[in-house]
Amino acid sequence: MADFNPQERVKKMVNAIKAEANEKAEQIKDMAAQQFRIEKNKLLNQQKERITEEYKKKIESYTIEKRIQRSSKINQSRLSKMQARFELIQRLKEEVRQKMTKLIQDQSVYKELLKNLIIQGMIKLLEPRIELTCLEQDVQLIRTILVECQEEFTVIIKRETTKDFKTTLSINQSQYLTEKGGKPILGGVVLSCANSRIVCSNTLDDRLELSLQEFLPDIRNGLFRK
Repeated sequence: MADFNPQERVKKMVNAIKAEANEKAEQIKDMAAQQFRIEKNKLLNQQKERITEEYKKKIESYTIEKRIQRSSKINQSRLSKMQARFELIQRLKEEVRQKMTKLIQDQSVYKELLKNLIIQGMIKLLEPRIELTCLEQDVQLIRTILVECQEEFTVIIKRETTKDFKTTLSINQSQYLTEKGGKPILGGVVLSCANSRIVCSNTLDDRLELSLQEFLPDIRNGLFRK
């Protein structure tokens, strides 16, 4: 009992309480710091994900925009090429038309051309009666070759089929060829039969158009080499 010192005892108890309090405080500080790090990392990760997603969307949008621009440029280039091709072909067509106009001014040349066009149409139709529609100014010229066309046609059919077949030609003078596509018809004829239910157009304009269509691949290769 003589060694018992209340003050020393109290001091030890106070020290013990302080130590325990300090320990608890350190634990609380560690827990708070740990929780802070967790929340901070969580927020940082969320921000990183948000920023990553935003940039991903921006990159996708940029990529799509570039693709659209590239596609638009390609289409514009194609349209420009198509327009250039169309214009060149139209110019070529007009040049051929002008040369044909000069060519048929020679009556002997045009007469032979008309005869061939008529006979070609007769062979295509193979009908006993065929009516011809032509330019009004060509009526007299065609009258001079009607018999010749009929005779040559008969000879060709006989030679190719060994059969006799004759066709009678007549000229339609109730109407004449005038224009097509806003331009005057150059010449040639339209052959018809069966009350005009069957028609074969052998105008120079239609033959020019057919020739251009037939040789269009060659024309394109010649004018637009890759």
